[in-house]
Amino acid sequence: MEFTFTKIERLCSKKAIDNLFSKGKSKTQFPLKLIYKPTEFESPFPLRAMFVVPKKKHKRANKRNTIKRRMREVYRLNKHTLYEALKTQKLDVMFICLTSEEIEYSVIEKCMCQLMETLGKQEFLIETK
Repeated sequence: MEFTFTKIERLCSKKAIDNLFSKGKSKTQFPLKLIYKPTEFESPFPLRAMFVVPKKKHKRANKRNTIKRRMREVYRLNKHTLYEALKTQKLDVMFICLTSEEIEYSVIEKCMCQLMETLGKQEFLIETK
């Protein structure tokens, strides 16, 4: 398994992002929030992911970028367990930072792993359709 996070694994389409915000479901594990929605797209990967740190919470760009880098790194290293659980399911996901304090890597890792574990449960995905 390669631990990469390539362009085709990223959620960048404005239409898909708007659709995710309007029709997606959410799950919160403080200090992160996960918004997800089952979709159809052509890709060898079952997920397209996006990471958001609001400017309203973190005014300085270097703080926002640091938190986003940490979130991407945790996702990149732990996504393989989620990929195994979502063999045929295709999802768009967005991780949003909810706190105005700088978050340590260990806190991000713990919260994001719990959210990804919840998302990977099959009975959880069946009820979202």
